[in-house]
Amino acid sequence: MLLNSIGTVKPYNDTNKMYLQRILLLLLTTILITGCSVLRDGQIGLPTAQQRPTSTATSLPQPTSTQTTVPSAETTVLPIQTPTPVATIAPTPTLAPLSREQRLNIFQQVWETVRDNYLYEDFNGLDWNAVRVEVQSKVEAAATPEEFYAVMREMIARLGDDHSRFESPQEVAAQMAEARGQLQYGGIGVSVRTIEEGGLITRVVPGGPADQAGILPRDVILAVNGIPFNDDSAFGPGGAIGAVRGLPGTSVRLTIKRGNGEPREIEVVRAIIDIAVFNQVTAGRLTGDIGLLYIPSFYVDNADIQARDALTTLLAEGPLRGIIIDVRDNSGGYIHVMRNIIALFHDGGSIGASVGRDEREEQRIPRGKTLPGLTDIPVVVLISEETASAAEMFTAGMRLLRQATIVGVPSAGNTENLYGYDFSDGSRLLLAEVAYQLPDGTLIEGTGIIPDVLIKAEWWRFAPEDDPQLQAALKVLAGAQ
Repeated sequence: MLLNSIGTVKPYNDTNKMYLQRILLLLLTTILITGCSVLRDGQIGLPTAQQRPTSTATSLPQPTSTQTTVPSAETTVLPIQTPTPVATIAPTPTLAPLSREQRLNIFQQVWETVRDNYLYEDFNGLDWNAVRVEVQSKVEAAATPEEFYAVMREMIARLGDDHSRFESPQEVAAQMAEARGQLQYGGIGVSVRTIEEGGLITRVVPGGPADQAGILPRDVILAVNGIPFNDDSAFGPGGAIGAVRGLPGTSVRLTIKRGNGEPREIEVVRAIIDIAVFNQVTAGRLTGDIGLLYIPSFYVDNADIQARDALTTLLAEGPLRGIIIDVRDNSGGYIHVMRNIIALFHDGGSIGASVGRDEREEQRIPRGKTLPGLTDIPVVVLISEETASAAEMFTAGMRLLRQATIVGVPSAGNTENLYGYDFSDGSRLLLAEVAYQLPDGTLIEGTGIIPDVLIKAEWWRFAPEDDPQLQAALKVLAGAQ
């Protein structure tokens, strides 16, 4: 979700979702980073409730012509909120000891960066000077790097915007590896959603351990190693998914229920899983020459290239009469990737602007990238309450420029954009500095995208042929032809 840079700062759109926040654990082989409500086994991190940010909590500052001053810390851009990988196989930096002076220096830089650049000048009602006094004593007293980074995370979390956060060097390394498609973990190769009965499997990696063990989508995990899936207290902070993950070559015992059948136990041997398999853009052809483009995340460096290649292959099979774009799982990512995918459907134009304390950046779609066969056909975009951040900007842009019909339920309303500030120890501050506006100045933060066709359904419980939101999209396209 890159925005244009200001100096050396590059912003990206945050994707911390309303209904979950990835649990941050630092264990020998486990790294968690914020993620979406779809849990991928080796990625599985149990969702925790988040409050939806309210659009009335703080007024958006009015832009001026002055440019934001770039702090001395080196700044880079990174996305947020994609699936949560854990039990990583690739080595990540160990947490090096930090002297008292080093800790205080990083703390001071972070505090000043927030003071000078945070989107809301009233800090959402927080007394930022008082926070400095309170937190400094904790920074000085931190006995280990882990304690120091925990203090820094807590300080930024107090801003309360569900976007900004502080990351340790290990968390940064995991984020970078995921964005490059290089993150691996030990797991069984499934996506899981927590439901009342247990863990509903929504996706199974072809050829992965779960697939080889005969596990199918829509199977429900009732227990892990004999412990009920939803018994969080028994599993500890990692939850049931922490027990599903583990080192490759080790096994996990799952109690599985399929439909109305009797529960059965299955032993699954964990293997190395590439996180990229869950972020793959795919395209297929439905009955009536309707295309279906699935974009699980914009938090992949080449997601736009994946989309172009998938659509080019699809169009080579013959013309399409319409297309459905599914971003119901998409919690955001790089803004430039999002804009490049819109450009496949529409040549140029603006989808609005990102506005901060003293800046306004027009979100313009590139020219010269449209694919023949996509520019004139009707489009439907499927959204859910988990469609967040850059995915919401994408949905708004497709509605504005391509008159796409939106089907589903209101999106997350989570569209503040982040800037990434890297520090000398490898840690990083991700700070909300701008918010997305529609061309008429309307904010969707806190309210989300309201669908044209409201279909309330737990769509992930259904096979594609029975998915009520997908079926509604097909009806919309049938009426447009």
